[in-house]
Amino acid sequence: MVHLVVVSVTTVIFGIASLMLISRARNRLSEGSIRKYMDNFAICLAFIVIFSVWQTARSIVGVDIGIEGLGTYPEYIFIVFAYVAFIVASFRVLKISEEFGFKEDGKKIKGILKQRAKAPKKAKK
Repeated sequence: MVHLVVVSVTTVIFGIASLMLISRARNRLSEGSIRKYMDNFAICLAFIVIFSVWQTARSIVGVDIGIEGLGTYPEYIFIVFAYVAFIVASFRVLKISEEFGFKEDGKKIKGILKQRAKAPKKAKK
């Protein structure tokens, strides 16, 4: 039981530290798609931290809090919200890849490099 509480408290501390680091990083970014992605990522992390805080408090207090008839715990709602937020963040990454992606240009560059490698080299005099 004590080990579970130590791990839970440590997890919460790391989660809060991560949120603080995300906040600092976000404040250094200018407006744009990457900053919006950081917002989405922070929301995902916040739901996971809330889940961890709830689990930790439940472990320390030793109370089982369940929703009658559902056979589940309310903290899992935070995990569901975190997954929804991850879907939104993933969509944001897709948009960023469309904005900054250089896949087509990369293919062209790769083709040019292959042509150069195959071309006979001129002898130096």
